Amino acid sequence: CYLALQPGDYDDTLEWPFQGEVTVELLNQKEDRDHKKIIIYFNKDTPEQYKNRVVRSGETGEWWGNQFLIDTNFLNPYLSDNDTLYFRISVKINKSWLV
Repeated sequence: CYLALQPGDYDDTLEWPFQGEVTVELLNQKEDRDHKKIIIYFNKDTPEQYKNRVVRSGETGEWWGNQFLIDTNFLNPYLSDNDTLYFRISVKINKSWLV
């Protein structure tokens, strides 16, 4: 699971480089439990090129993350009836000015 920052309408009001965590959950479609979850951290140990502001429209930042969320052999419980995967994404920003 890899993420890349993209430019947005409110980038001028945000602090850069991005500091926080992004949680990606693959939702179990057969029952509401055993969701697969990975947290991708953007912190002081993250190389700058992955958390810097993207300023050109139509461009994305460099990809950052982890190559393993779930083995493809175990996807069946996570597929809906029409073979669709559903994800829940949440972002936590680690900046004191938001408190």
